[in-house]
Amino acid sequence: MDRRKGNPLQRLVSNTTALSLTQVARLGFNMVLSVLVARQLGAEGLGKFAVLTAYLQIFQIIAKMGVHRLGVREMARQPGESQHWFQRMVVNQVLGAGGSAGLLVLVAHLLNHPADTTQALGIVSLSLLPFAISSAAESAFQAREQMGFVALTQVGAKGVQVAGSVMVLLSDHGIAALAWMVVLGQCVAAVIAIVTARRMNLWRGFHVDLREAMSLFRQAFDFFIMSLSVNVFSRLDVLILSQMVGEKAVGLYNAAYLIVRVINFLSASYSEAAYPVLSRLFVRARARFETLLRKSLLLGMTVTLLVAVLLAINAEPIIDLLYRGEEYTGSASLLRILSASVVVSIWNALLSKGLIAGDLQRRSVVVSGVKLATGLVYSILLTAWMGAPGTAVAVVLAGLTGVVLNTYFLNKEICSLDLVALAARPLAIGIILLGVLWMTEGLAWPVLVVGGVLLYISLLLVFRVFSLEDISLFRQAFWPMWQRRQGLPMGSDKDK
Repeated sequence: MDRRKGNPLQRLVSNTTALSLTQVARLGFNMVLSVLVARQLGAEGLGKFAVLTAYLQIFQIIAKMGVHRLGVREMARQPGESQHWFQRMVVNQVLGAGGSAGLLVLVAHLLNHPADTTQALGIVSLSLLPFAISSAAESAFQAREQMGFVALTQVGAKGVQVAGSVMVLLSDHGIAALAWMVVLGQCVAAVIAIVTARRMNLWRGFHVDLREAMSLFRQAFDFFIMSLSVNVFSRLDVLILSQMVGEKAVGLYNAAYLIVRVINFLSASYSEAAYPVLSRLFVRARARFETLLRKSLLLGMTVTLLVAVLLAINAEPIIDLLYRGEEYTGSASLLRILSASVVVSIWNALLSKGLIAGDLQRRSVVVSGVKLATGLVYSILLTAWMGAPGTAVAVVLAGLTGVVLNTYFLNKEICSLDLVALAARPLAIGIILLGVLWMTEGLAWPVLVVGGVLLYISLLLVFRVFSLEDISLFRQAFWPMWQRRQGLPMGSDKDK
């Protein structure tokens, strides 16, 4: 039976759940590791680890060469060609990883980083080759909407990496040892991906054709530029801050950003799960494509707006709970600023996927390029003026620039999305909630969280943010999944 038949919203919810659970596990591992790094190595050590991670993420995108997004789209549209696409992707990304690793080593020696940071960057470049293999396999899993295999690969590898990292940190080793643990984790991911892909017959009759593999880069060039721009943009803050202010400032900034990144990763899971569904609906049912995109934006904003308000109000106790030291006091003000970016992030992610699903990746490249350029200008000017708080403001402003441009291209060339009308009531509710919680800020933070959630839900009902049609759509998505888990026949109801 084709897993992709049936209600697309149900598949979206199911795949989002799988990817979200994966991201929760990965983020749990990452938070444990980051907090331990912060406590064992201090703010400067956390800054070094953030710089290492930032460069790795950028050069992983170079290794993938944009082929992963092209592959997901084409394998979702042509399931019978999955094996052929997968094998071409493996060869392409291994070649890309070799070049990316050499470039990373060169950049590490050219930039003005301390000796231990430069050494760690050289070590972590070795992880790019196994990463290329696991990346190609995960693209095939995603295209088939079998997100459980993505979860298996990522969580297994991350667990090994974090367990090893905890051991080296407790043994008083530094950033170089952490880099070796990254290499170990990627090797584990490659092994899991190879075994799983073999069972799916993706490796059968594996054929190396360098000409075909290189042709993929030409086909995926727009995807590559877009992904590179997005990822450089997402790590531009750390790179500029490290060069202009120093690695200790990066550590204070990253202590706040790690918390925001938890939410942004979950948002990414939602948009990644939506991508293959939107790609198919754009070709087969344009009206349903538009409906799904609009409802996804509304739901995403409603959830992240609540999170943003709670983060802003409870910034100080959250930072103190995680890092337990006066050294990180300044991170609370940074968290308040960055909390706005969680709403901006989910909209950018979904709008961008809408453009790509509609074969407008060239427009998405333009958006990514403008975001990168404006983000660079914002970051340099505001960091020079305000330091780390300026970097945080720049992240929010550049994200808003992306929302405006993504919306413009979608409205002009695909469908009409009145985002002002869509956002008006949730924003009004968020402002009311923020005002009420601000006036009661002296209460204990658990009371503020529980009270804030209850008040927010009540306001959603009063303002009728979700219509009866929306509730019906969400019920269609969630109720059959719950029935299957309870062993009930489809369409039954216990209350009848």
